[in-house]
Amino acid sequence: MSMSPEYRRPDDLWSQDTEILPVVGDYEPGYAPRPGGRNLSPAIRYLLIGLAALLVIALATGGFFAARQFGSSTDTPNALPTTTPAAAPVTTTSAKPAPSAPPAAGASLAVVLGWINEGTPTGATDFHTATTTGGTKNDLGSAVAFASPSKKIQCMTPKAGNSFGQGGLTCMVEFDDPPARPATRPSGQWVGSWVDFPGATLGIGHLEGDPGQFSLGDGATLAYGSKLSIDDYDCRMDQTGLFCANRSTGSAVQLSSAGAVAFGCLGKTTAREYGIEYSCTTTSTTTTPTSTSKSKSAPAPGDKCDTPGEKAKSAGGVKLTCATAGDSGLRWLVR
Repeated sequence: MSMSPEYRRPDDLWSQDTEILPVVGDYEPGYAPRPGGRNLSPAIRYLLIGLAALLVIALATGGFFAARQFGSSTDTPNALPTTTPAAAPVTTTSAKPAPSAPPAAGASLAVVLGWINEGTPTGATDFHTATTTGGTKNDLGSAVAFASPSKKIQCMTPKAGNSFGQGGLTCMVEFDDPPARPATRPSGQWVGSWVDFPGATLGIGHLEGDPGQFSLGDGATLAYGSKLSIDDYDCRMDQTGLFCANRSTGSAVQLSSAGAVAFGCLGKTTAREYGIEYSCTTTSTTTTPTSTSKSKSAPAPGDKCDTPGEKAKSAGGVKLTCATAGDSGLRWLVR
C-alpha cells in the first residue's frame, strides 16, 4: 500500500537529493573526505598504529609488575617480613667437679665417711637374696648380700637366728697374698680369704669348717660408685676396693685383692684367732659437772641422738651432726 505524498516527512531519504560522485579510476571510496582534512599515507598510518600498540603493551607490562610487587609486599597475607636472625646466646657452664680420690691409708675417719657418703645411694631391696651357681635364688630375709662387679669380693650380713661369722659384716675376698694361719691355730681348715668385721674388731683369715651362709650363693652386684647402707654400716664399692664404715663404733676398712686397710679406731693387735687382727681401743671424755649439767660421754659416729641439727664432737675430735640416717632414725653423722 502506497502512502500519499502529503503524509510523507520532508526529511525522508526519498525526499532528499542524492549526490553521485564520479568514479576515480577503479577505486571507489566508501566515504567523502572532510573538506580541508589531511590525507595520511598508509605507511604513516601503520607506523602510528604500531607505536600505539607498543605503548599499550609497555604500559600493561609495567602495570602488571607494579601490581605484583605491591601485592607481594602489602596484600599477600602469607608474606613474612625479612628478619636478620639474632646471634645465639653464648652460655657458659661450670665444669663438673671431678670425683674425689678414694681415701689413702692413714686417712681420718671423717675423710673416709665423707668419701663413702659421696657415693650414689642404692636401696637394699635388691640385696636380700643370694643366688647359687645353679641359679637357685635363696631368700635372706632382712639379711643383705652383695658382690663386687669383678666377683672377687662377696659380703653378707647374718640371717635372723643364724650364727654367721662374728655378726655384722662378713666377706670373702680373693687376696693376692692371704694371711697365713697363726701358730695358735695349727690344725683345721684355714680360709685365708675370710673377713669378719663386726665393727669394734676386724679379723682377716680364719678357721672355717664350711662356708656357712656363703653356701646360699652370691648376692647381687653392687656397682662401682654405689653406696649401700646396712644397719650401722655404710659401704661404697670402688675399682680400688670395697670401703665399709661402722657408724656406731667409728671404724672403717678397705678390702681389695691387695689386702685390708683399717681406719678409725681400729688398731692392729696380736693375732690369736685370725691371721691378722685389729681392735678398737675406746676412750671417753666427760664434761666437768656443774650445777646445771650432768656428765655425758662424747658421742661416736653412728650413735643415736635426739635433736635434729644438734652438733657435737666425738672423742677423737670428729665434728658430728644429729641427722636422719635412712631407716636407722636419728644418728650422729660426720659433718
